Amino acid sequence: MKLTEDDIYRKSSQYKHWSFTPTQLALLRQKTNVQACERVKANVARQRAQRAANALEGFNSASDSERANTPGENGSGNGTPSANGNGNGGDTPLRPDKEVDCLTVAEEMRLVDKFCETVLALAAFIGAPADVTATAIQFFRRFYLYNSPMTYDGQVVARTIMFVACKTDNFSITLDEYIAKVGVTRDQILAPEYLIVQALRFNFEVKHPFRGLRGVHLELGEMLSGSWMGMPFDERSKEQRKQQLLRLPKRAGGKEDNMTERDFGKRLEYVYGLASKILKETAQLTDAYFLYTPSQIMFAAQLLADEPVTMFYLNTHIPSPAIYPSSPYNKIIDTIRACALLLSSHHSYTASSVTPEEKAAKDKQANQEIKALLKKLKQCRDPDKIDLVKLNQAHKRDAVHAGELEESKAKRRKIAREDAEKQADDFWGAELHKK
Repeated sequence: MKLTEDDIYRKSSQYKHWSFTPTQLALLRQKTNVQACERVKANVARQRAQRAANALEGFNSASDSERANTPGENGSGNGTPSANGNGNGGDTPLRPDKEVDCLTVAEEMRLVDKFCETVLALAAFIGAPADVTATAIQFFRRFYLYNSPMTYDGQVVARTIMFVACKTDNFSITLDEYIAKVGVTRDQILAPEYLIVQALRFNFEVKHPFRGLRGVHLELGEMLSGSWMGMPFDERSKEQRKQQLLRLPKRAGGKEDNMTERDFGKRLEYVYGLASKILKETAQLTDAYFLYTPSQIMFAAQLLADEPVTMFYLNTHIPSPAIYPSSPYNKIIDTIRACALLLSSHHSYTASSVTPEEKAAKDKQANQEIKALLKKLKQCRDPDKIDLVKLNQAHKRDAVHAGELEESKAKRRKIAREDAEKQADDFWGAELHKK
């Protein structure tokens, strides 16, 4: 039995656990948002109630002390009457705090996208290669499928996830070197680590489209040199394919060109560079990895870089439905175009098509919107998850305490067993030894 690349991909954790339809992805994020909102409101309400109880207890203690040392009926003396008329305000109801205004799904996604850009900048700062950077961003996006920015701070998670990605993809950087570059403590990196890998379901493999893009580039180079053998269904000669490649229009729907082999080689280098840039930046900042396979993402980037070249390549590898009615050609092309539409709609792709003034205006507006969202986020954070370092230390103390309890139980059981054996010996006599 021969396994194809598709068979291998379908057995991967990426396909099994991290591939979705658009509807599934939207429902999952909605569920995560609802659960996070409920937890935040419950935890905030509990803390407010506790704070009010503590304040009331402290106020009543202070009032009792004042009444004991103040002359006058009921200890009110000449005090100024309060809202309840007894002069001490002990029964005055506290002003209720306003309802927590939680983030919406769209607002959460906006922040996650912004934090992904932070991961991108952090990777560049520490000198991480493209595959490590892409792994870190995908880890980050996976984490926030099942967690909310309201629960865990994106800046804190981003720092630790970057370090986890470095270890996963064997990028040589020690923890001491990393914290020296990032400017944080060891605990700030290590405290969220187990929480993150749990959220990732211990699925550390991320399949990227980079190698596929390199393979396509090399095959196109072989077609250009006339050395590519071709697929069994393709009856064209090597020279015919080469000449058709040289006559490809520069843009979709344009007139046929007649480039030299050298000029077309430069065109292929440009296409490879542009497609690679799209994969390293735009593809990482969208939901492409959740919705499409690595090869589909790769061809979508290639399509955006040069549609005529990409379509020529696909036509040499997928038989036409006119000749093979069962060919999946149309379905494959539709999927690639849908992925290309997703990539081309992101601001990191469209930024190159606007003037510097328009880009500056859009960036300014986007920054203002992000500042407003961060301000809103500050008011709806889960109070129980703000300090992950202290939370991790508390978990360790609980684990140690639990271990001590288990050890104590084991000692008590051992003593009880020895006592029972001693009592049995006293009643029945000592065990008879074999002769």
